[in-house]
Amino acid sequence: MPAFDSSVFEENSKAEIIARIQQLVTPGSPEPQDPEILAALRTLTQQLIAAYKADGLLASDPFADVRDRSVHLYAAAISSKIAGKTLLVTGGEGCVGKFLIEKLLELGAGKIVSVDKARCQNPQENIPSSDQKDGVTFYAADIRNIQALQYIFEQEKPEIVFHLAAQRSPGLAEIQIKETVTSSLLGIENIIQLCEKSGVENCVFSSTGKASRYFTTEVYAASKKLAEWQFAKAAQEGNVTYAMVRFTHMLENSLFCEQMSNKVQQGKTVNVHAPHRYVTAQNAVEAVNLLLNGLVLCVPGKLKFLTVRNLGWPTETLEVALYKILESGKNLPIYFQGLLPGYEEPFFLGQFDWKNPREIHLLINALEDPFRSIDDSGTIELAEVAPFSFLVLSKQVSRLVNLVSAPDCPEAQIKEVLIAAEKEIIASSFSWTPAQELLKILLWGINPKKLEGYGSKITDYKEIIELLLHGMYGRIDRLVLDGAGIIPNRFDNLVKSLLAIDSLQAEVGYLRSVSRYIREFSLTEKFVKEVA
Repeated sequence: MPAFDSSVFEENSKAEIIARIQQLVTPGSPEPQDPEILAALRTLTQQLIAAYKADGLLASDPFADVRDRSVHLYAAAISSKIAGKTLLVTGGEGCVGKFLIEKLLELGAGKIVSVDKARCQNPQENIPSSDQKDGVTFYAADIRNIQALQYIFEQEKPEIVFHLAAQRSPGLAEIQIKETVTSSLLGIENIIQLCEKSGVENCVFSSTGKASRYFTTEVYAASKKLAEWQFAKAAQEGNVTYAMVRFTHMLENSLFCEQMSNKVQQGKTVNVHAPHRYVTAQNAVEAVNLLLNGLVLCVPGKLKFLTVRNLGWPTETLEVALYKILESGKNLPIYFQGLLPGYEEPFFLGQFDWKNPREIHLLINALEDPFRSIDDSGTIELAEVAPFSFLVLSKQVSRLVNLVSAPDCPEAQIKEVLIAAEKEIIASSFSWTPAQELLKILLWGINPKKLEGYGSKITDYKEIIELLLHGMYGRIDRLVLDGAGIIPNRFDNLVKSLLAIDSLQAEVGYLRSVSRYIREFSLTEKFVKEVA
């Protein structure tokens, strides 16, 4: 390796320093061990810290504003709702579950039951072990075991259920595919079935902002989307009143913050996925308040979901790493390891309604936007999942249940069928969506200038583009273009841009025929007016 001259980079920009780090350790490479490379990385990391400080950053914790934030809690109404009642919390020994149980005790819950597999030595045990501590009954049980869950419901007779148990790591979900999918699929089927059978009044489910994506190939997000659809169907068909919360990155349960902190404490090289990667975050108090508010902001017959209204500006993960190094006082190197499975998916710009950018919410997509409202406190957003076919969902859930029930089913096949099921359900949703709305989403999503700014290209979004085009096929005419606010020239440019995706020949042919028809109609209309 050529000698490293640190003086060359003293006045360089952040982009130049980042580029030099990536030259020293190509993303995707193993953690560097060479002493000379590590020394160069330490120097570059210090220069990067200086460059961030020069931009007014790193003076305080990048998440300081998030840690101090809160949403309103309808404490009196909630206390009245839970007084004297038995409440069951799945995932009660997880981060949010513990905070929730503490708050339920504070608000005067009659009895609290926790169900968690954390201490479950035998997930197949149908009569789960239990323990009591500080007024809470703790059961060691796996939510996928219907017999164990039924035993708990029969013994405890819960009136209110909070369902939090799930895979928490997007990266681990790509490795433990079967466990992730079965926990979401079978676990939720079991919870819904027992809630309805046992006469539960309310059930509140915790989801993720990643489920707001129209389509995803990531196991974690796809399994959560399926879960949302299952609860939406149950809300309309069942007798229980359901609610849902969409969380974003939880500071008290942050995997990447925990990993960075451990590396810094141990004086090791700090790995960051990539530069220019941002996260929105919230704290556990907000999470618990949203879950509890779900009890009083829910609506029978609908699945309302709640999110923090003001999520603030997204925070760069690189900035977090640099702050932790600076705060430690240690001269530690960073490198960019590259994106890992579960974190690779590029952001689709058609996710949001760009007609009013100031009203964009990062956890609510454009199809859910018409259902948006704000609670009386002004701190909570409410919305609903876009309509879809219950028949298609039931068919796809049955297919998945049959597949995961086979003990020797390959994990890769489970993921393949999960993504195929997701596509079918999304297709049913798009078929009910007005064509002009789908056209606007497509235009927002493949805007060439914006894609260039984000460092992506149209082929990165092949599957969602195909789904949108299939949803519009045979439904586009002049009125649709007018409704979408699209002039013929802009429509032609859209069609040309789609030529980059080889698999869209039939769809592009259809769009070209529409374009010709619209132009010919316009010319005829113009001629008639001139003659008249």
